Amino acid sequence: MTVTAEMLDAHPGDLGAAERRALAECIDRCLDCVQACTACADACLAEDMVTELRRCIRTDLDCADICDATARILSRHTGYGADVTRDVLAACAAACAACAAECDRHAGTHEHCAVCAEACRRCERACRDLLTKLG
Repeated sequence: MTVTAEMLDAHPGDLGAAERRALAECIDRCLDCVQACTACADACLAEDMVTELRRCIRTDLDCADICDATARILSRHTGYGADVTRDVLAACAAACAACAAECDRHAGTHEHCAVCAEACRRCERACRDLLTKLG
């Protein structure tokens, strides 16, 4: 069990069992994506061809920020706002899709981009899965 799942289980509010699993998965995938995108941007900065990776760096950093905000918003349940949550999840999924596509362009040359692209795809799937469960 992850810390995320433990915290959701410890929350006094009724979050619903099915949604709780999807919520924990989404939060964990968002946090994984924050780490992967941050590390990928840093690795891109260390590459000799850094000027060719500017767009990748920017996309990585934007995605990391959006995933971080999404994980934090999903971790709060008191005074829950469904519309904001759905909008944030949709934005996160879009950012992850864009970042995965950009990193895929460099994945053959830079392994860190391949790892990042996969983390982004997992996060995008988790966001879209949670969106379907929220209705």
